[in-house]
Amino acid sequence: MKDTSRHAAYTVLLEMERENAYSNIGLDRALSRLAMERREKAFLTRLVNGVTERRLTLDHNIRLYLRQNSRLKPNVRTLLRMGAYELLFCDGVPARASVNEYVALSKTVGAAYASGMINAILRRIAEHGLTLPANGAENYLSVKYSLPLATVACFEKIYGGETEKFLASLFDRTKIYGRINTTKTTFAALQSQLAAEGIGITAAPDFDEAFYFDDTAAFMETDAFRQGLFHIQDLASIAASRLLEIQPGMTVLDVCAAPGGKSFTAAELLGGTGSVTACDIHKHKVALIAKGAVRLGLPNMRAVLRDATAPDGSALYDRIICDVPCSGLGVLRKKPEIRYKSIDDLSELTALQYKILDASAASLKVGGRLVYSTCTVTQCENEDIIEKFLASHENFAPARQTLPVGTAGAYGVRFAPHADDCDGFYACGLIRRS
Repeated sequence: MKDTSRHAAYTVLLEMERENAYSNIGLDRALSRLAMERREKAFLTRLVNGVTERRLTLDHNIRLYLRQNSRLKPNVRTLLRMGAYELLFCDGVPARASVNEYVALSKTVGAAYASGMINAILRRIAEHGLTLPANGAENYLSVKYSLPLATVACFEKIYGGETEKFLASLFDRTKIYGRINTTKTTFAALQSQLAAEGIGITAAPDFDEAFYFDDTAAFMETDAFRQGLFHIQDLASIAASRLLEIQPGMTVLDVCAAPGGKSFTAAELLGGTGSVTACDIHKHKVALIAKGAVRLGLPNMRAVLRDATAPDGSALYDRIICDVPCSGLGVLRKKPEIRYKSIDDLSELTALQYKILDASAASLKVGGRLVYSTCTVTQCENEDIIEKFLASHENFAPARQTLPVGTAGAYGVRFAPHADDCDGFYACGLIRRS
C-alpha cells in the first residue's frame, strides 16, 4: 500500500481533531482531489471511518503505554490513533511494516520529534494486542464500543438486555438502500440495467419498492442514477413513508425535507397526481432537493424555503411529513463522529422538535395524516414528544402503526440496526379527527 492513502487519512483526521470537522466532508474532498487507485481509496476510507468510530478504544490502548501525565499534540495523537487502529483492527499489513510506515509518516508531516515515542508505543500495542477494561467494569462497554459513559447508559435504558447486541451492530457495514422510482421503472428492469453497468442490487424483503446494493458502488456515476430510476433512502425511512397511506391526488407537505428522500417517495406514490411541497430552512438544501426532483422527473413536486417552526396558514394538506432535527443517535454507523457528542441535556433540541410538530399540525386537514419521525432512539425525542402533543391536542389520535419491519408500540414504531438491519429510527403516524 502506498503512503498516499495514509497521508491523506492523516490530513482528514487532523482537521477533524483541530476543527471539529465532519469526517464525510473531509473524506469526500480527499477522494475527489487525489488520484488514487480504488484499493487506496478504500483503505483511506477505512482509516478515516475506523479511527473515528474506534477513537475511545484506541485512546485507551495508547494511554496504557504513555508516561503518566503525558500530553499529546493533535498531530502526534492522530498518528498514534491511526497506527493503533491499523495494528488492532486491520488485517493484511505486517505489524512491523505498519509501525515503520507511521514512523516514516511522522517525519513527513513535521512530527519527527515524536518518532521515537510513536515507534515505542506502536510496538507495545503490536506486542500486547487489544486491551480492554475488565468485563463488568464501569467503563468496559464505553471502551469496547467507543462511546461516552452517558451514551452507553442511555442505550442501556432503551435496550436493556439487548444493549450489547445493539452496540456491536454499530460496527457492522451499513447497507446502502435505495427506492425504485416507480413512475419510471420496476425492480427487475433496474436490476438488469445496473447489472449491465457492473453493479448488483438485491430486493429488500417485504418491500417491492426497496433494494440494497450488494457492495459499495459508485452508483451516482451510473446511467440509471442519472436517468432518475432510483434515489437513496434508508429502509426505515421508506417503511415510515407507508404510515402516510398516500392516495392519488393528495396534497403533501414535508416540513424538514432535506435531503429529500421522503418527499421523492411521496411524489412517486402520487404517480404524477396531486402535489408535494418540500421545505427546508437552508437555501442550498432547497436547491439540492429541487435538483433531485428534476433528476427523478417529478413535476408534481416543488422545493420551498421555509422555517418549519412557523405555522403556515396559506394552505391545508392531506398528508404532512414531520422529520425533525434530532441527536442522530440512530445513524452512528453512517456518521461516527456523532458518537462523541454530549447527550447530557437535550432539552433545547426537544423543545425545537415539539415546536415543529405543533406548527406542522396546524396545516393538516381534518381526516388527514401526519407522520412524525427522527433518526434517533431516545425516548425524550420520540415517544415523549408524541405523548406531550396528544395531551394538548385532543383532536389528534395515533394512527395504525403496523409495518413489515420495526417494533410497534403505543406511540409509534421503533427501528434498530441490530434487529431490522437499517438505521435506528422512529416514526409515529397521527390522524386529525376534528
